Amino acid sequence: MYTMRTTTSTTTARPQIAHSVHKIRTDVVLGSPSANCSGVGICRVMAQGDNADVKCPRVATWVSVTEEGKMRFEFEKDSMEGRFMRRHFRWLLFQVFEPYLVPYHLLKSSKIEQRTIQPGIYQVWEIGERLIVEF
Repeated sequence: MYTMRTTTSTTTARPQIAHSVHKIRTDVVLGSPSANCSGVGICRVMAQGDNADVKCPRVATWVSVTEEGKMRFEFEKDSMEGRFMRRHFRWLLFQVFEPYLVPYHLLKSSKIEQRTIQPGIYQVWEIGERLIVEF
């Protein structure tokens, strides 16, 4: 069982969008891994176009690491159904109930601790056609 925690950041300022940040195009399955990808959180992160046998809906997402070492997910709103936006991004908060380790082949330069999304409640920024979460 995992204990929920809130992130330590209480700022409501928009994330800084650096032009030099290396972004990786991915497909993300939302949900909890132990609940067969139902529920909330990050169930799976795959390289875009990965033909893994995944029946759950995928969300096109840009993944990067900020200068502060946080993982940034930029979810494309037009790649998900309204019901998923309501379930996962309601009140501009994103909940994670269990840890998820982003695969090494996607973020090779990051250590395990930096590639792990910890349980918690994370702020969401809606910027244009993207919903941005920093873990």
